[in-house]
Amino acid sequence: MDIIPFIQFTLNKRYILRWVAGGIILFIPVANFLSLGYLSRSSRLLNIGSVGLPTWERKSEIWIEGIKLLFIFILYEAIPFFLFSFGFFLTALHSMTVFFGSIIKFIGYIALIVLSFFLPFAFAKFSENNEFRNALEYEKLINGIKEVMVPYVGGYLATGVILYILSKTVLRIPFIGFFVWIVLIYYTMLLATYYFTRLYTQTSLSSEKISEQSIVIEQ
Repeated sequence: MDIIPFIQFTLNKRYILRWVAGGIILFIPVANFLSLGYLSRSSRLLNIGSVGLPTWERKSEIWIEGIKLLFIFILYEAIPFFLFSFGFFLTALHSMTVFFGSIIKFIGYIALIVLSFFLPFAFAKFSENNEFRNALEYEKLINGIKEVMVPYVGGYLATGVILYILSKTVLRIPFIGFFVWIVLIYYTMLLATYYFTRLYTQTSLSSEKISEQSIVIEQ
């Protein structure tokens, strides 16, 4: 999937301030729901075939969408975070429970990787119609991912590598490193939103594709 045209588009001086603003807002507690909601709004725009970036109008609606996205993230990561907490508790409890605590933390890492794997399409599914329950249709999400497994895994790994590199390089820049890192993290999230949304539209998960298939069957 060619992401270069979208990158060129986002670097246009007319649109660059939109995602830079999202990156800056991401640093501000509570207000950062706007940044998450903007990603959802961008995904919805991409889902209908546009390559543009939405404006920041209707901020209250964008903010609410951001809260919903956060809840989706919490639901998906609840099990790993519970395992981490319990594992650290056992590790600190007594020398005899350190071994079991380490095992539980390891299981927590595995659970984190597995459950996070579904998040890109869960977000895309939610953003399509702004329906919270759509992001929790696990069986449909799994089937959709299977249809585009190779590019999905590639995009997932590439996103992880980019985030890791940014944390090991930009974050270490004195004084301004953290702020630049936040903005670049958000830009990476925006690029991932584009990539996975376009990938999502190629699967049976997309409402548009389902509608097209229905028309073909009727004909």
